[in-house]
Amino acid sequence: MANGGHIVTQQLLDQFMTVTGAGMTIGLVVFMTFFAKSRQWKDLGKLAIGPALFNINEPILFAAPIVMNPILAIPFFATPLLSAILTYFALFFGLIPLFPATIVPWTTPPIISGFLIGGWRAAAWQLLMLVMTFFIYLPFARKQDALNVAMETKG
Repeated sequence: MANGGHIVTQQLLDQFMTVTGAGMTIGLVVFMTFFAKSRQWKDLGKLAIGPALFNINEPILFAAPIVMNPILAIPFFATPLLSAILTYFALFFGLIPLFPATIVPWTTPPIISGFLIGGWRAAAWQLLMLVMTFFIYLPFARKQDALNVAMETKG
């Protein structure tokens, strides 16, 4: 790009592909906290929402579980990919400014980190990408939640 700017940078990875943890699981955590019918997922969502805001999602990866779960694997891989592609084009077409050399600590909460690397437009774009995660995870989370409810009522 002009003036030596680049699109594929560490900021793209950190703030638009792994923000809220690998798989951008904040959408799943929001579903679990506010919409899940399963007691297990409601409790896990309440436990995981704080760490998720600081990009820590191991409670979700291993307790939901996402690891070794074919239902949740699909959005886990698709969400960061879609966010990266959309952000790439947003940067390419100038919807958000190219990122300067600012690298924020990995535990910086979303929106704040977006603001620090690209001002209000990057923060707003990051918020849009985080809202998108909810809708990508939604059909898969509903299916897994229904399976969890069935297991809870059966046992």
